[in-house]
Amino acid sequence: MNFPSVLVLVALVLSPLLIAAEYPLYHPKLANSKNGAHHDFPLGVLSATGRLSDGEREILIMDVGGNGPAEKGGLRAGDRIVSAGERRARAYSKNTETGVAGPQEELAVALALACKADPPVLVMEVRRENKLSTLRIALPGGVPGKGKLLAGIADHLLATQQESGRWQPGVGGDADVYMSAFCALALLAADDRKYLPAIRSAIKFINQRSTSLIDPGNPRQGPKNWQAASTAILLAEYQLATGDGEFGAELETNCDLLASRVSPKGRMGHHFDIPYNGGGLVVINVQAHLAWALAQKCGYRIDEEAWDRSMEEVRASVDGKTGALGYSARATWSPDISARTGAMAAALMVADREPKLARQLAGALVAHHGRMRHAHAMSSIGLIYGFAGIRMGHPGGHAEVLRKWRPYVELSRNAAGSVAYFGGKRNIGGDEYLGLKPIGNSMVALMLASEQGKLHMHGGRKKNWFGK
Repeated sequence: MNFPSVLVLVALVLSPLLIAAEYPLYHPKLANSKNGAHHDFPLGVLSATGRLSDGEREILIMDVGGNGPAEKGGLRAGDRIVSAGERRARAYSKNTETGVAGPQEELAVALALACKADPPVLVMEVRRENKLSTLRIALPGGVPGKGKLLAGIADHLLATQQESGRWQPGVGGDADVYMSAFCALALLAADDRKYLPAIRSAIKFINQRSTSLIDPGNPRQGPKNWQAASTAILLAEYQLATGDGEFGAELETNCDLLASRVSPKGRMGHHFDIPYNGGGLVVINVQAHLAWALAQKCGYRIDEEAWDRSMEEVRASVDGKTGALGYSARATWSPDISARTGAMAAALMVADREPKLARQLAGALVAHHGRMRHAHAMSSIGLIYGFAGIRMGHPGGHAEVLRKWRPYVELSRNAAGSVAYFGGKRNIGGDEYLGLKPIGNSMVALMLASEQGKLHMHGGRKKNWFGK
């Protein structure tokens, strides 16, 4: 092979990477709609933001990123996508059961096909001021596999971690603790020793910022239960993955705090006191159960009395129609079922308890997987715990649901190699509180990692697996 031929071959191999590298990282401009009047979402590698309202078939362009594929291809804010790749969509529905069906799914499929084409060009029909025109938009070539995308997300998280060990939250307060725990879990799931210093840095920040506030003799003192549960889940998964028991005392302290905050009626709240006139929040109970179950794998002795009291509230919160977990025993019906149901299914399977109930909960998620992005105003924990629960309780259903969610991943991934936040159809205020950029990458990373089954919350059985 002569020298010019080698240059051509190298160019062909590197061309998708070179195309991707020339596009800046784009963050979609999302306006939260608590009542579902509209839904804003990223448009994948186009580097643009779209909007849909109930019954619409055309995606309204709300924002176009500078120097991205959409801008270079002539797409403008105010345009409406009529069709993409000759694919005309069904109407969009704000019903959470419908998932991304309609214009979002059709655009995602067209993008994937165009990225695989030679050359990678998306032909799009656009309505601009009531006039139809055709655009030809050059895209980054190739569609990365799940492993490559997970690595790209992990590299992005590594690059955006702050010197303190945390990631930038959407607001102040304690949002950085809860969110940084998921970012560190995503790096752990990426299974590369180059991420180990960042994981340990995050753990040390969380322990200093949160665990250090716990007074074992006073359950009214210390972090919120959200923070204690996510911290314990991260510490347990870290110890199981690496064999490093350095943070075993902090793991036990967080788990003990959660046990001490289970009320006599088995209810839990944001902190020590039980909100909603004593009705509580089952979303807290289930995260505590997952923390206890994972910690037990590290040698922690579960407070059986606290477990049993909490389980009474969990069982009483099961919706008789869907088989999923509702808001509480007082409000068993709830459309946002995924975080509560998934975390509890995973907890029971990790702890080898009540497999029938675990399978029922996972089956409910498979049947209603369209709701997975809706969880206590947080798409993030809906996906993180929802996919974990399905993976543990219904492996066959997990493979099928992950396949059906490929359009979601396609619209989430960006031209720079990581992903953008793709929230639910209603309130995403909880994720705005955490920080859309880091939590968006973490939720997709853990969704993809659930297929690998390395984390124990994803069905892992091996210990000391990290980096090997």
